[in-house]
Formats: sequence, C-alpha cells, structure tokens
Amino acid sequence: MADKVKVGMIGLRGWGNIVRNALKESEALELAAIWSRDRESIERSQRELPSKVCESYEALLAEPIDAVLIINPNFVHLEYALQACDAGKAILIEKPMTNTVAEGKRMVAAFKEKGLLLAVKHPHRFSPVIKHIRAMLETGEFGDVLSFESYTSHESSKHFAPDRWKRDPEKCPAAPLTQLGVHYMDTAQSFFGDPVWVQSHHRNVLKLSDNVDCTVTTAQFGDVVCTFHAHYVVPGYQRLAVYGTKALAVSERESGLVVKREGASELEKPEVTGSNGVLESLEAFGRAMQGIEPFECPGEVGLLAVAACEAAIRSAAEGGRTVTIAEVLQ
Repeated sequence: MADKVKVGMIGLRGWGNIVRNALKESEALELAAIWSRDRESIERSQRELPSKVCESYEALLAEPIDAVLIINPNFVHLEYALQACDAGKAILIEKPMTNTVAEGKRMVAAFKEKGLLLAVKHPHRFSPVIKHIRAMLETGEFGDVLSFESYTSHESSKHFAPDRWKRDPEKCPAAPLTQLGVHYMDTAQSFFGDPVWVQSHHRNVLKLSDNVDCTVTTAQFGDVVCTFHAHYVVPGYQRLAVYGTKALAVSERESGLVVKREGASELEKPEVTGSNGVLESLEAFGRAMQGIEPFECPGEVGLLAVAACEAAIRSAAEGGRTVTIAEVLQ
C-alpha cells in the first residue's frame, strides 16, 4: 500500500467539519497541518483529528506536506490557491473553484505551468448513487436520454448572520445556484458531457439580503437538456432524475434511488450504499497524488461548472437570454 499523502487544510468551519470527519476514515490522506484565524475551529479540529497547528497560511505552506485542502469561501479561493501553487503544493479545492471564469483561467494556468495537480472537489460525481446512474448510462440502459432534472434547497439563508458572506452577491453571486445547484451542473457534465448553453431566471423572494434566494436554470449538457432548481428559502430537499426511452431513474436524499424500466410494473430499488461522495472524493485525490489514477475533476473540468454558473448569472441579468458557454469562455 502506498504511503498516505500528507495534506494541510484551511477552512475548518462549516463544511470543513464534514471534510474533517471524512478524513478520519481516509486510507489515502493524512491531515498533517491546519491553519485558521478562528480559535474555536482550531480547538474543535484538534479534539477530533489532531495535527500541527500553524500560525499562518505561509507557515502551513512551509510544512513538509504534499497538498492543501482549500475549503474556504469561494471568493478567497484564487488567492489561497495561487499561494499554494507558488509554494509547490497541489490542491484539492472546494466547488466551485472560483466565482468567475477569469479567476478560474488564472488558477488553471498557474498550476499547469508548475506541473501541479489542481483538483476540484465536486463530491456528488464521486457518490455511489451518481456512479450507479452513470454506469447505467454508459451501458445504454436508459435508451435515448430525453432529459435530466434536479432540485436542491434548504432554508439556511433565513438564519444567516447579517455579515454572512453568502448574503453578499459580490462574494457569493447567485448563492443558491453557485452553492447548491452547481453540484448538479457538475453531475450533468459527468453524465452527458460539456455544457453548451444556459438560460436562467433568478428572484429575491424574501429579500433577506441583496442576494437572490431562488434560481431556475435550463441548460444543455452534451445533447441533453437539463433543468436545475436551486432555492435557499425552502425546506431542505434534494432530488435528481434521468428520463430515457427505456428507463428512468430518480434519486431523493430521503428515500434513495429508484429505477423504472420499460415494461416493468414495479419500481426497482438498487442496493447502493456509501456516503455523499466526500470521502470518495478525498480518496480519489489521494490516489491521484500517489500516481495510481488521474483525478476525474481537474481544474479544466471544474472550470466548465464555473462557466455554466457565470452564463446563468449573465442570462438572468439579461431577462433570460440564452448564453452560450463559448461566449463566457472567450
């Protein structure tokens, strides 16, 4: 068995707690160092998974680590990523990799120049359910795929602190889409191919901040038209569906995966076990760092999810105009 990859981690609060819990089970990664400005987060991390506490990000980058897990808010991703690149460290960075295509291009170019791995953590594509559906697509079990739809929501924005970064459209543009819906955009890309065009409509229903809280997006990925509903003021719920001429599959967070095949009178409930993809994405990053296999969502792939989101934001700002991905990648 290959030696574990030593990683540093920044972004210890919020989603960072989920990532740390997954690291406890990792067979490929070892948490060797952490840094945070938040003392409470450091103390919690040390209780749960002890590692070296660094006094600054620069000090963490000076440690004998192989890579950095960047779990911080998206608006600081580019800054921290470029510092890691300058220090010769690979990164696994939280989705979306940046807020804009321009920032994403800078990040990709920097890591390519240094020959370092830039991996984007879109965990859904690594989850067992998504892998099961992808395998069905690859073996033609759906027949001709007609459409894909997704819905994701939670009501957390009703309780955000006034200074929460997700309230700020400059720091977190179109928050429901770029924080929730982007999971399913990447899933669609992993199923069907690259995005082609996007149409989107955004609303600020409850007006709890200057940011929108409701996004409805239609986009073409490969040859398939997909819809993405993402809301921040609706009780938490997740659903995706693939519709084909020979079968359909529906996955709900609460009830799991069901499949209905042509001619069948009952639904199938495949036995699919595993997590939400966080641990699997960490293990995949570890295997890539060990040279065992490529990481399936490198920077160039992650950049297309950013492009789809930017196209959606541009479309919504222009009354729902169809925006091509080629336009935003120029």
